[in-house]
Amino acid sequence: MAANEEYAPSKEPVNVVVHSSEKLEGAASLLKTLEDKADSEQITAAELAAVRCIVETCASDLDAVLEQA
Repeated sequence: MAANEEYAPSKEPVNVVVHSSEKLEGAASLLKTLEDKADSEQITAAELAAVRCIVETCASDLDAVLEQA
């Protein structure tokens, strides 16, 4: 993205970045919960898949925004 004073990104890419950031924070929180769970219980494949799905969706959304920039 351009680094000058006149550059102002459109609303859509900014929203995608903000939403992806929020989703990634949620994924990090979920990973922390799973780490705590792993101390006493087994983590299921479905739990890990949920985190992977969040991360993959964010990566895809951010890739699309960067391609448009």
